[in-house]
Amino acid sequence: LGALRELGFPYMTPVQSATIPLFMKNKDVAAEAVTGSGKTLAFVIPILEILLRREEKLKKYQVGALIITPTRELAIQIDEVLAHFTKHFPQFSQILWIGGRNPGEDVAKFKEQGGNIIVATPGRLEDMFRRKAEGLALASCVRSLDVLVLDEADRLLDMGFEASINTILEFLPKQRRTGLFSATQTQEVESLVRAGLRNPVRISVKEKGVAASSTQKTPSRLENYYMVCKADEKFNQLVHFLRNHKQEKHLVFFSTCACVEYYGKALEALVKGVQIMCIHGKMKHKRDKIFMGFRRLQSGILVCTDV
Repeated sequence: LGALRELGFPYMTPVQSATIPLFMKNKDVAAEAVTGSGKTLAFVIPILEILLRREEKLKKYQVGALIITPTRELAIQIDEVLAHFTKHFPQFSQILWIGGRNPGEDVAKFKEQGGNIIVATPGRLEDMFRRKAEGLALASCVRSLDVLVLDEADRLLDMGFEASINTILEFLPKQRRTGLFSATQTQEVESLVRAGLRNPVRISVKEKGVAASSTQKTPSRLENYYMVCKADEKFNQLVHFLRNHKQEKHLVFFSTCACVEYYGKALEALVKGVQIMCIHGKMKHKRDKIFMGFRRLQSGILVCTDV
């Protein structure tokens, strides 16, 4: 409650009030809720409560909870939210495993400080299960697992992590709580629910006034504008728009890494007096640093690929 007060959240959002009590009653949960609806706290709070209620306290190398999420940026964000709470509970160690970092360092860090709660991207987590030779027996560390969370499950599958997730699930104990969160219930998500959850309670949080049949992926308070123009005018219009909104912060999405490189350079030449940064999937090590730098800016432009 202290951490919630610090964060300034006096009330629960609908997805939180629906999910938290069920998770606490040891139910598996499959929740469908739009981005920005408060899903992170809907699983962070029950994870801490479940681990605090354990009869046997977690030892240093025992993993009590595992949160899997599709991108590094999301993993970093969840790790930060979690840290607001774990600072009040020093008995729990948390660790972040994401691509773009040295796996050897990740192993060393786990050996040194343990990891009762792991936040990870699927590729790196799967890799860690294979590092027995380096003295990390992760398969035996996760025998104590109480909670597994699959965040943005629809994206996990869109991005081709299905095989990694199936591999990871095989290492985990069947007696666990599982929470699956996604913005949409696709056929693939449905099959993941059947594979990983035991008769789950399904939660669907819809925006007010939205027909039950329509799939809305964005919060209703978000305003979207668009402009129709000929293909050859598109870039000119973008430049015009960015020049007129230099005081604001912008994300500009392109479809490929090469486009990001090319248009990033072009925008630098055409939109003066604004900091322009680029991130895409082929930048291995710089991505986190650039992303963090962009978060700190008051105004600027981040050119990126759609993931």
